[in-house]
Amino acid sequence: MIMKTWIIIAIYWSVAVGATYCIRAYNDKKNRLKIAAFKALGMTTTPSLWKRIGTHAAIVFLVPPLMPVIIIVFLIDKSLKHNKMNKKMKTETEPQEEKKYTAKMEENLPNDIFTQASKVMLDALIFGTFDNFENMLDEMVETVLYRLKTIKGKTDVQAYWWDWRNRYVLTKDVTHLEIVMSRYYSHACLRIEEVQLIMFQIEEGKIVKIVSLPERLTSPYSDDNMLNYPMEYKRIKQFLAPLEESVDKDGNPMPLTDRIPCLHYGVESQDLRWYSIRIPEWFYKNWTLGQVSVCPHCGQVVEYKEVKTEESDDEKDVPVEGSKYSDKGNAFSEYAKKMYSEDCVSFLENAMDDEVVPELREVVRKAFADNLIPQPSEIKVEEGYRFEVTMPSNEGSGDITHIRIVDEEGNATEDLTEHLVVNATEMGAWQLYLLENYYTVLPTVWHGGYNRCEYIFKESDVDDIMPLKYHDLTALIKQEKLLPFVEVGKEDEDSYVAFVDCTYWNNWKGLARERVTYKIKAGSVVSKTRDEEILFQFHCGMWF
Repeated sequence: MIMKTWIIIAIYWSVAVGATYCIRAYNDKKNRLKIAAFKALGMTTTPSLWKRIGTHAAIVFLVPPLMPVIIIVFLIDKSLKHNKMNKKMKTETEPQEEKKYTAKMEENLPNDIFTQASKVMLDALIFGTFDNFENMLDEMVETVLYRLKTIKGKTDVQAYWWDWRNRYVLTKDVTHLEIVMSRYYSHACLRIEEVQLIMFQIEEGKIVKIVSLPERLTSPYSDDNMLNYPMEYKRIKQFLAPLEESVDKDGNPMPLTDRIPCLHYGVESQDLRWYSIRIPEWFYKNWTLGQVSVCPHCGQVVEYKEVKTEESDDEKDVPVEGSKYSDKGNAFSEYAKKMYSEDCVSFLENAMDDEVVPELREVVRKAFADNLIPQPSEIKVEEGYRFEVTMPSNEGSGDITHIRIVDEEGNATEDLTEHLVVNATEMGAWQLYLLENYYTVLPTVWHGGYNRCEYIFKESDVDDIMPLKYHDLTALIKQEKLLPFVEVGKEDEDSYVAFVDCTYWNNWKGLARERVTYKIKAGSVVSKTRDEEILFQFHCGMWF
């Protein structure tokens, strides 16, 4: 349609120009009819006015209607181009059931504008419904493609994501999208194939910036996961130095443009304060060198990216002491520290030494079982039953320390709630939780190590977990998601429900907070459920 319109205009102009020259040629030619007409009017020569009208008649009569036509065609051309793109956005889509997409939403997301923006963009990418997405875009919106380029303007941004859908979604290269919580910025974002994130800056209900970046900026096992809590500037500033040259791990230049902007204040990446950083070593790798950007307005870390994992001995001469959380002890943490004490654990670990004679190992094992629960206690074993502790076996692919309850005939069960008497108090529920999870801190063999946990009983326990030591976890503290919490409520005369919340660290999972719900009736646990939330995703990069 557009091409035909311009062809018509070209023909129109050709006819107009041809007509003009034809009239000019006619005026210059001797014509009997014209001479006779002039003689009848008493004129001997052609008047100048006649020449002007005759010579330029085509221009006088053809140009005025032509100019509106040109303007109209220009507007139609622009409108058709815009409508053509929108039409393709709406119609070039395949049936949902054939694509077999997976679109999920993380539970307990805040019902705010960021969650709404994530939903709108998910619908646009999967179903091709770009109308709502277009309505949320600011006229000057930008899309920052991490370390590639920045696209500016509403039309170009929308066109980019429409083309992105054609290249990746319609070709089924992308089939898994999920709306998740980015604790880095404390709001929802869109996660694509568990490797890419789409994050937003929103002002006055409009999306002003879309940032497309990898979930982990360096590698699947790096500490620069954009779903985790950011590093805290005051806790890492002792390891910072002005960034002299931005290079990657291979020494190639890595410009500061088109990096992650501050999504709080909208500061572009090149306008942030940039530092180099050395993170002290921990059990699975050498020292880590990286780059850190800090917003000059909010003072928060915007980007941390590893660029190197080894350095010379001379480069390692930096302080390693970090600031400490203040301890806030309570009855729960004190009892937990007593039960999970290093002395108790090492007592059992020492008995596993190959040089320990079997007879001594048996004595240690029995002594540990007899003193499993520190006194005084709100839980106890039913009459006729006792605890039995079995060391992890070296056979097979791995094992853990097993805690069982055994009757007088030797019948054993690892469901510790079957033969326990539990006082329906907060301390009783807490002691039960610790007992059921005791195996996670006791000796393991090979694959059994995947179960190892480090529990957060006091705020200072975070400093013993290297990947967490320098991150900003103040949001967790304010949300009361770091320290243990226990609550017991009465359902009827002899039935209670107890909620136990506890946070722990696992090297293959990260920082997790679980809630165990016990229903206690007449001192017996009649049911229990367990729910878990990952607060800080992490994988140590090791496999047994």
